[in-house]
Amino acid sequence: MSARRALLPFAIATVLLAGPLRAEDAGKASYTKHCASCHGADGGGSAQKATLLKLDPKLLDLRRSESASATPAELREIVVAGKNKMPAYGKKLPAAEIDALMAYVEKLRHP
Repeated sequence: MSARRALLPFAIATVLLAGPLRAEDAGKASYTKHCASCHGADGGGSAQKATLLKLDPKLLDLRRSESASATPAELREIVVAGKNKMPAYGKKLPAAEIDALMAYVEKLRHP
């Protein structure tokens, strides 16, 4: 078996795994840039930001039961259109970035 043939399965696996890893990195980067200041790096919310916004800190926690029970489509609509003090990102972010962001948020909501 040639060296090239021996490396072929590794090369294929690398290509197949690179797409999801890049999407996850993009989702995390978008979350860090646009969401973490309010919702916290781990999705648990920021008490400081809640105080600044005059909100109950629980409202910023993505893992609380009300947030965890919302469907991905419902949360996506909030991200796109905004709700209460949360700004709308539908015109600020491309759909692909919102998709990656929502995939990352799902991991935070359901670790």
